[in-house]
Amino acid sequence: MKAEDLLSRWMRGGAASVTPEGQVAIATASTGLAGKLRLAYEWIAAKAILTSQGDIRSGPGRPVGRGGSAVELLEGPAYSSFILLPLLNLPLARRLVFVGSPGRGKTSVATLMSLIAGSSFAETRRQIQHGHPQMSAQDLLGGPLPASLVKAETGADVRIEWRSWLRARVKIVDEYNRIPTKTQSVLLSLLAEGYAEMYEQTLETGRSSWYLTANDDLGGGTFPVIEALKDRIDAVVRCAPFQMESLDVLIERIARDEEPEAHIPADIVFSEAELAQMAQEIRTVRFGPELRELTAFVLGQLEFCRRASPRLDYMNKDTLHLSGRRIGHVCTEDCPLDRQQNLCAQVDNGVSPRALQALVSFAQALAFFHGRQHVELNDIKQVVPWVLFDKLRPNLQSPFFEKDENRVLLHDRASWLGALFELGVQQHASYRPIREQVERSLAEAGNSRTALPKRLSALERQLAKLAEECELNAAVHADLLRLRQAHARLQRSQIG
Repeated sequence: MKAEDLLSRWMRGGAASVTPEGQVAIATASTGLAGKLRLAYEWIAAKAILTSQGDIRSGPGRPVGRGGSAVELLEGPAYSSFILLPLLNLPLARRLVFVGSPGRGKTSVATLMSLIAGSSFAETRRQIQHGHPQMSAQDLLGGPLPASLVKAETGADVRIEWRSWLRARVKIVDEYNRIPTKTQSVLLSLLAEGYAEMYEQTLETGRSSWYLTANDDLGGGTFPVIEALKDRIDAVVRCAPFQMESLDVLIERIARDEEPEAHIPADIVFSEAELAQMAQEIRTVRFGPELRELTAFVLGQLEFCRRASPRLDYMNKDTLHLSGRRIGHVCTEDCPLDRQQNLCAQVDNGVSPRALQALVSFAQALAFFHGRQHVELNDIKQVVPWVLFDKLRPNLQSPFFEKDENRVLLHDRASWLGALFELGVQQHASYRPIREQVERSLAEAGNSRTALPKRLSALERQLAKLAEECELNAAVHADLLRLRQAHARLQRSQIG
């Protein structure tokens, strides 16, 4: 969208007006903080990051055409993940990585986030940390003042001159995968715990929104990124392709010798209090029980591995990893499950609680952005690829990827994760009758008006029925554990 069209739309809708001094003022009082966030998105998309990408969708699409040339027409507005997810990360104060080739705008988007959070252009530029192979802990954190170092008798006597970027609300680390392994451990403490430590002294860095960049999808660089550091990343966003029809805008920038980052409208700049209020409002967005159950059903399948152990408790991929094995070693023809349909066969690992928390937070933030007070299934679908982008590893030996139409998904991890979750949603609908039986059994087990021996017998019958009549896949495995756990609770109460 061109800037003139965007401004005209704002003027017609009352979102913008012209002051007596001839300046454009953007109105946000009537739309609240979610409306202000949407205006910030529209300004960035119109003036700063020029792309036709619309991969975050607010509604279903309608396919037009056939085969590889089919186009999906959208029934609602669509947004670029490259712009929207970094914006949502501002109030969430989480950790986001941009991946993509050099010169695609990774650092520019991160810089815009700092400016929208209230930092000045010059200050933001000074505070960006540029990863390089010789980067030391002192380069990252600061160092002791020479005079105090000479006079000090203990570490506590040393006066540390901390780097100013450590206190910034928005922290940017450019090419973090070029930082030496030892210094990555220092960065890990900042990301994970929010503090810096040197000479027995610590600095609390406060609530921060982190933006890191890397030049490829796998985090490769001068140094491999340590697993603990990668695990602390909450979302990964790919660069968006440039919209070639906007070449005239680039030519105009050259003629004016200016960049949009130098002219952020004051009306879309958030104060610290506004960011805190947004964070609070996002946390109150409702994540309903039906959506929780569906999300748990789909993502819970990924950890399951029937070939990992003969015991229900240990049928998971952690059992494999602790033995030095991978899913590709055991997910063979010997497994009785259909490896095309069962999600566990597609992935080498499961989803951690930390990743689940990030998924819920970004889904709540997306619902807030759309002005809703509850999370919808589409919100989950839209953020799953980016939250799990660097968390889930595909099982390269899976028969799923042997099909021609699926092999390309190994190159496009975001589309693979979206397709994986969609398949899980379909399976959830098919499994619903069995799940409803289990839920009724669990509800009856909790009915204190029924005699305890009768409730125990009913649970045992349901367990036996499920084990004998259903294939032992991930969904059945989860329900067997739930029923067994309920049976154990009743037995303990009988003893007590």
